[in-house]
Amino acid sequence: MTNQLLLSVSSRPSIGADDLPAIAEFYEICDQVDRLDRAPSIESLQRRLDHPPPGGTQYHQLWETAQGQLVGIVALWIEAPTDILEGWAGVSVHPDYRGAHLEAELLGWAEQQVQEQAIIAQRPAKLCTGARSDAAYYRAIYETANYEIIRQFHEMARSLAEPIPQPQFPPGFTSRPTKADEAAAWVEMFNESFIDHWNFTPMTLEDRQFRLGYPTYQPELDWVAIASDGNLAGFCKGHIDHDENARKLRNESWITILGTRRGYRRLGLARAMLLQGLHQLHLAGMDSALLGVDTQNPNQAMGLYESVGFTIKETYLTYQKLLG
Repeated sequence: MTNQLLLSVSSRPSIGADDLPAIAEFYEICDQVDRLDRAPSIESLQRRLDHPPPGGTQYHQLWETAQGQLVGIVALWIEAPTDILEGWAGVSVHPDYRGAHLEAELLGWAEQQVQEQAIIAQRPAKLCTGARSDAAYYRAIYETANYEIIRQFHEMARSLAEPIPQPQFPPGFTSRPTKADEAAAWVEMFNESFIDHWNFTPMTLEDRQFRLGYPTYQPELDWVAIASDGNLAGFCKGHIDHDENARKLRNESWITILGTRRGYRRLGLARAMLLQGLHQLHLAGMDSALLGVDTQNPNQAMGLYESVGFTIKETYLTYQKLLG
């Protein structure tokens, strides 16, 4: 694409539901070229619009030609400020409009929004983003703009057709689905479990209640481990995206979160909860399970996942840029 064509491109905020068909089509066009299997359905876009998460503000800025063709999108999330104002951005450009500096314009817009909010909050600022390790085009967008890789995450997968060992809970421990009325206790357990993890932000009761009320929440796959003293000691949550599976003709599932509270570690509890979660997903008719793991997880999570049959499928890079 020539720079001359860029002269006819302008940007505006998304107006909401009326933009969703064009946005969904745009992401599908990008994914046909990128082959990253990340194009959201219009239904998932609508859910995100209808149920914005607490703890920050989300923005969607659209770039269009004079004829109304959608050629670029920035999805930006700005966290509520703490000691630093943190933003997370995703930049997407139509394949026919790549390589003529539109990428830099989109990323520059995101940086400007974060900087403006940081000035208001009187906080330093940073913008984070991510790319799959083999996605050279997306990596170049961020690396050209002086973003630094600060973390790596693996997406791991396991066939559920392979035998799954039976979970062996430590003596005195039991498990059951979590209850909505124990949300405060669950939040306390979560925070004690993840306080030593990278980029930890304490979960709030509002965060937990938002997740419990989200339309795709599946309580039957959200389990906790109970210690002999009655405390919540560990947790494992699975998820099945039935709409996405139907759209892509597959039976894929996720272990979205797994943790053990401090004071109950090194007992085999995480392994038991994970195996129980895999059995539940298998009984639900799923063919495979996936999960994500920080390659620098402080509690040797990757070794646990490998020990029950997970292997690395993809690697994702987290980028960061400190803004003045």
